[in-house]
Amino acid sequence: MSNKQDNFRDNLKLKLDDNPQIKGLTAFRKSLEKDYFSNVAIRNCSTDNTRENLVIEMDCNFKLVEVLSHLQKGTWGRIYSTQNSWSKSSPFSKALRSLNELNRRRIDIEELSIFLKDSSIIIKNIFENSIEEQLRQILQTIAEHYVYFTKKLTETPYEIYIPVFEEDLFENDTKLKNIRAGNNDKKDYFEYWGLYFDSEKDAVIYDLKNKSIIFGDLFMLNH
Repeated sequence: MSNKQDNFRDNLKLKLDDNPQIKGLTAFRKSLEKDYFSNVAIRNCSTDNTRENLVIEMDCNFKLVEVLSHLQKGTWGRIYSTQNSWSKSSPFSKALRSLNELNRRRIDIEELSIFLKDSSIIIKNIFENSIEEQLRQILQTIAEHYVYFTKKLTETPYEIYIPVFEEDLFENDTKLKNIRAGNNDKKDYFEYWGLYFDSEKDAVIYDLKNKSIIFGDLFMLNH
C-alpha cells in the first residue's frame, strides 16, 4: 500500500497547528481513541478568529473489511444507548458536542482521516458541521457499497476520498462557488468518491448512484 501521505493528501494546502489551545482537547482525543480503537492526532487549521477548524487523523490497526464488520456489529464507533432507546448520534458527534460546550469559540472538523492497514478514508468538510452530522451515514454507505468499489471484492482501494466533484460540473462556476461558500447539501457526500488503486495510475471516480467505477477528471476539495 502506498504511503499514507501520498496522492490527495499531498495536495492539501492547510496551515496546521500541532498544539491547538482548546479546552478539553485531551479528553476529546481519548474518547475517540476508545470508541474507534485508534491512535488519534489532532491539529488546528483555523484561518480566522471566529472558530477552530480541526484536522483529525485516526490510525487504526484494522483492515477496511474488519472495520466494516465491527461497525455492523456495533463494536466500532458504537452508538450510545439511553434508558429507552438507541441514540442516533455517533460517539464522534457526542464527543464533539462535549468539546464545544467547554469552549467559547465554535469548533468544527475541517478534515477527518481514518488510516487503516490496507486503506485510508479521507472525509472533507463541505458545510458547517458536515462531518459530525454525516460520519455515521458515510461509514454505513461505505459498508453498503464495499462489494462494488472493491471491483467485486478483487481489489481494495488504498485511498478513498470523500467527496469529489466532476470538473464538467464547474462550467458555470456555480458548483465551485457553493463549495467555497460551504453551501452544499449532505447529498454531495453520496454522489462521487475518489479512489486510488495500486493497479491504476491515476485516481478513478466511484459513482454511488450507478454503483460503478468511472474514469474522468475530478475536483478535489482543497481549500
